[in-house]
Amino acid sequence: MRLIFINHCHPDMPHVCGLRFGRFADAMAARGHQVVLLTENYPRDATTVTAAQLTDGLATHDWSTPYVLACSLIGHENARRAREGRLATPWRQIAIGRSYLINNGMFADWQSGAGDYLPVLASEFRPDAIWATFGNTDAWAIARALARRAGCPWVADFKDNWTAFIPPGLRNLMAHRFRDGAHMTVLSEGHCDEADPWFSVMKTVIYSGVDAIDFKPVDSAVFRITLAGSIYDRDRLTALVSGIEKWLASDARAKVDFRYAGNDTEMVMAATASLDGKCRRTMLGYIDNASLAEIQAASNVNLYVHNERCIFHHKALELVAAGRPIISCPDETRETRNVAAEVGASLFVCADPQEVTDALKVIAEGVLPVPSPENLKTFTWAHRAEALEAVFERVTGGWS
Repeated sequence: MRLIFINHCHPDMPHVCGLRFGRFADAMAARGHQVVLLTENYPRDATTVTAAQLTDGLATHDWSTPYVLACSLIGHENARRAREGRLATPWRQIAIGRSYLINNGMFADWQSGAGDYLPVLASEFRPDAIWATFGNTDAWAIARALARRAGCPWVADFKDNWTAFIPPGLRNLMAHRFRDGAHMTVLSEGHCDEADPWFSVMKTVIYSGVDAIDFKPVDSAVFRITLAGSIYDRDRLTALVSGIEKWLASDARAKVDFRYAGNDTEMVMAATASLDGKCRRTMLGYIDNASLAEIQAASNVNLYVHNERCIFHHKALELVAAGRPIISCPDETRETRNVAAEVGASLFVCADPQEVTDALKVIAEGVLPVPSPENLKTFTWAHRAEALEAVFERVTGGWS
């Protein structure tokens, strides 16, 4: 099939927002499909192709990998200033409402940048289907415009929280405007529940995947505790660290290494100052997914801070796939607990510091079951792409 994926975040961005569509584009190309990934340019000043260059690029591209079509931002300065917080109230609210009502989203400048390419994509690439993700409604607006021009179905992907991202007075209106999608994929069962009140279209859960992990024995000389991802809430981090500190006071092992990987280094440094002299602290900053997966697979325990605004944490999938015990603080959804249980992963949901301490005591004994590598293969992008391919078969009626 010839497929166009639309995601605002470029796959090279050091952020999870670029991960799902970038990896699925790779996986679908590996299955023999021709995939164009339309996105914003990254970095912002990167050179973009002209419409004429796109025609030549599509004709000569090696389709064993996706064609990444990065678009510059054009015009709509007020909307840009509003989303960056550079407009004072009430002018910011006015600009936001105007951008949604007139341009169907807050990134009309990205829509304008993509606009020049749509005629070429429709006439030269001739997509069989289009898949666009809701990190913002602008991706859907581009998909709808391109689908109408190309005469093909478009599929909406729902990976974020509608009620958290769309202003209250606009939720029904924006859902109504995008009711013509042929199908909807959702990131999780929780996302399906979130989408149902707004969208009546048929839905399919397509979990994101993980990269294949090379499992190695854990170093028995050092007990490694790895915290990863966004922190969201300082108090929750403090509770997690308090539990670690209490466990360290009760455990006689000689070497413990606490590591943090993510963008909140300053917050974690400050919150873990009390661990100085009790264990080694290593701040890794943001690291690429492959390196992080290797670190997590070699950890005695992996930790993360749960955020209820995130209906389903992608990091939970990555940690289950790493095959090591996991601590989530202070909560986790029933769906995530079930995903972990189905493959035999040890997930400890700890509501307070004492529960963190108790969980670490159990984990340190080293007798917990380990998920089988065979079960964890179902978590890979390659395996998840089979279900995504079935969605495109359904909306296109198959292909010869």
